[in-house]
Amino acid sequence: MADVSDLRKAIADIREDAEEVARRLLEEGVDPVKIIEEGVVKGLYDLGGKFERRQAFIPDLVKGSRIAKKCIELVEKALPREKAGAKRKVVIGTLLSKHNIGKNLVSTFLAINGFEVYDLGENLEPWTFYEKAEEVGADLIAVSIVFTPALTKFEELIRILKEMGVRDKYKVIVGGAVTSKEWAESVGADGWAPDVEGAVKLAKDLLGVS
Repeated sequence: MADVSDLRKAIADIREDAEEVARRLLEEGVDPVKIIEEGVVKGLYDLGGKFERRQAFIPDLVKGSRIAKKCIELVEKALPREKAGAKRKVVIGTLLSKHNIGKNLVSTFLAINGFEVYDLGENLEPWTFYEKAEEVGADLIAVSIVFTPALTKFEELIRILKEMGVRDKYKVIVGGAVTSKEWAESVGADGWAPDVEGAVKLAKDLLGVS
């Protein structure tokens, strides 16, 4: 019988059979949310710890993210979705970078918690967020930043919203490896989150969702 800790270790060890472990957990009736939170997310944290200790390297992180993405895509099909009531709309994406695992997790868990999520993908420019938010009538814009060059692009997004006269229409939140609460406040974001759980709580708090 598979255990969530088996999936956590499989991802931390960058094993190709991680997806099969996730499949077995689903077949055995393990809560999909638990599989992602305690298996996939913690496995990625463990892999990140190895990288910090120089026991893993950038190619390992890339491969680990790819394996984790496959697991998420498999498990999210079984995730419960909120159906009642009008949904608050979120536009989410990653500025400049093609790294997407953190953004994908936030996107998935926002959807689980009843938000209508428009995931724009990765390697985006600021204008794309503005255009989509206007198109769908978004309530919140969520931005993932992985590399330092994207910090100035986030400031550009805030500037675009102000210049177009729509800054007050949207709550804008940010997170990612190179960001911090202090930086987010200094550039005019409405909030910053250090992780997936924090991002969902922040979105709920800002939009008054219980």
